[in-house]
Amino acid sequence: MKASKRWIAPGVAGVVLPLSLGFAGTVSAAEIGGFDINGYVREYLSWNLDDVPETSADDKGDLSMARTTALLQARGDVGPARVTAIGRATYEGMTNYLDRLEDSTARTGERADFQDELNELEMREFYVDLNPTDRVFMRLGKQQVVWGETDFFQAMDVVHGYDQSWRSFLEPENENWRKPLTLANVNVRVPELTGELQLLFRPGWDAGEQVGNTYDLFGGRWAGLGNRGFNTQGIFPIEYHHEKGDTNDPHYGFRWSGAFGEYDGIAYSLNYYHTQGQNPVLYPTTRPDAPNNLAFVYPEIDIFGGTLSGYIPGIDSVYRAELAYVPDQPYNNFSLGVTEHDTYRLMLGLDTSLRLQNMFGTSNSSTLSLQAFNTYIDGHSQDRDDPEAVRNSFGSTEDENTTWLTGILTLPYRHDTITGQLVLVHDASNGGGVVVPSVEWQIGRHWRIKHELDLFYGGRHQGSSGGNSLFGSFDGADQFYTRITYQF
Repeated sequence: MKASKRWIAPGVAGVVLPLSLGFAGTVSAAEIGGFDINGYVREYLSWNLDDVPETSADDKGDLSMARTTALLQARGDVGPARVTAIGRATYEGMTNYLDRLEDSTARTGERADFQDELNELEMREFYVDLNPTDRVFMRLGKQQVVWGETDFFQAMDVVHGYDQSWRSFLEPENENWRKPLTLANVNVRVPELTGELQLLFRPGWDAGEQVGNTYDLFGGRWAGLGNRGFNTQGIFPIEYHHEKGDTNDPHYGFRWSGAFGEYDGIAYSLNYYHTQGQNPVLYPTTRPDAPNNLAFVYPEIDIFGGTLSGYIPGIDSVYRAELAYVPDQPYNNFSLGVTEHDTYRLMLGLDTSLRLQNMFGTSNSSTLSLQAFNTYIDGHSQDRDDPEAVRNSFGSTEDENTTWLTGILTLPYRHDTITGQLVLVHDASNGGGVVVPSVEWQIGRHWRIKHELDLFYGGRHQGSSGGNSLFGSFDGADQFYTRITYQF
């Protein structure tokens, strides 16, 4: 479910709107004062397919999302620099279902404001590109940097957090929910070694909420099972400036990427990044707005890792692998303390083309992407009564090994103007998963319409191990989803 990107330099996401939207065909941009201008207006709509257990009303069939977004991008030359600005405005309509959930959040003592949490008016990206020499490329300002080869789950794609509060992890284009940061991004080509060195430095100028993953902790439609309509932030606030993780502190690291083998057919990278963990951990605090003297903190960590990808001629496929190692990563245990464990994340993936025209009547070759993603936590107990037991963001005791399997099949019709897709994500350790069939229409040069079903199944629930697994947390969250886009 990755969107296509035009790469300015390895490791730099050059978001050019007609491509980043993942559409077949492009729309000519307007030109104003030497700047190319383009963008889109988009409506997101979704309906509940289940009766949500946390409410007394029958929620099945209710509109759960009415979200309107407008994005505008400008790109042009100013002297020796290439300047890019991307702004986005979003308005979240308060459906009857959301209104009921918001009313319920008052039971924590602090009523949540869903529109305040979900509405936005922001400069998403604003940066300049410079080429001081033929070997050096610099991008300075608020931007997105892509490391890694993984769909859905992040191993080495660790520079940014993701906003999962409005549609969880289901949004297909990563650049839409990745949270940009203010960075100095310098790439130095070393052709003698068939490689490039990327240096990153984040000075700590971003607002605190730009760091780490944002989850629905306020009790909205994508809060976990048992927490919809419950404002968790009312009892466990987020503390951005804590001794264990301060968003004002700098982040920094490097990435060496290169190629080897016949015709440089094998690509690899070696990475290090000093940052804050993408997932929050509860730490003791003295904040007056923390009734339990605990707050969510994004703890400071170091990440070491690398990626590998190449082509397998015998099966006409591309393989990709990714490994990330975090020494002493902090976790919560069941006594609400913090314990640290070395953590390894491994991804193995395979992408191939399939000729299914005779079977399904497609107009072109189909693509199939398979992936296995494993998290290994060293030296912890899986006994929930043991103080060394650790739990994840959904409340479940973590297994020593947790494995997810994913598959994505894309079916093009009518010369790629109609695209069907089937996505499967399965938790092989805890059970459960999600099936996502969808179809998208390209109508002329400007209109795109997508229909999708988000169907969750199984997963570990509260009571069996003290909390929910990833997909147990999404019980009762089945959705029918429509996205309507006008791009210009």
